[in-house]
Amino acid sequence: MPDTVPQKTGLSSLQLRIISASILAPVAVAAVFLGGFYFIAFLTIAAMVMCFEWCRTSFKHNKASYCLLSAVWILVGIYLNYEQQIASAFLALVICSAGIFLLSLINHHEKEWIGAFLGPLYIGIPVLCLMNLREIEGNGLAFTALLFFVVWATDTGAYFSGKTIGGPKIAVRISPNKTWAGLIGGMVSAAIVAILAVKYLEINEHSYWIVAMVGALFAVLAQVGDFAESGWKRYFDIKDASGIIPGHGGVLDRLDGVLFVAPALYLIVIALR
Repeated sequence: MPDTVPQKTGLSSLQLRIISASILAPVAVAAVFLGGFYFIAFLTIAAMVMCFEWCRTSFKHNKASYCLLSAVWILVGIYLNYEQQIASAFLALVICSAGIFLLSLINHHEKEWIGAFLGPLYIGIPVLCLMNLREIEGNGLAFTALLFFVVWATDTGAYFSGKTIGGPKIAVRISPNKTWAGLIGGMVSAAIVAILAVKYLEINEHSYWIVAMVGALFAVLAQVGDFAESGWKRYFDIKDASGIIPGHGGVLDRLDGVLFVAPALYLIVIALR
């Protein structure tokens, strides 16, 4: 009998991404739609997972202690923000980062990565911005939905444009799969989705050209967030922040763009109010 060729039964990366997205996207959408306790709980869980992912990679020694320290202070920040003590909430994150930095200096013999202290800021600031964005009276839901729609559109447009067109790479040493075609595709997708979101969510009456440019700018910021996280992973020679989300890696991998876009959108909204 002729040799039989074993059939490959594993799911492809794209299939895993689709399955994971089909499960997680409804949860995220529901949390955003319901707001209040549900959205805060969603953000808190995400923040705790990101804290774990950051600390287990960024620190060589006393990982559990640094993780506990960061998690507690981020929780304090979330609580203070919930109590409308917004300035104190952001201050809590700064205190935590400063504390980690000082501990790194005191324990200089451990030779921790110099950027490890940025974790509470990198994770906490976007989380607080998302909380405040969702709580904006009248348009909080629309603004938060706009943010996620634009980031998802960026990821989708960049993925398919990069796969279909290919072409020159942006920064091979940081993220070898990112192409200029992917970036442009992400910007176009984000601009279109931003226009549709503003129109159908009835956010305001700004010119569609301005909305499209802001959407494209957010796409660039999302890609910068992607590069920042990719650079962090490449520094530590890891593929994913964790394996908690099949096809996507960790929560930091999935929310890398959101972490950069959320503060930008929140600042714009606050400036225009």
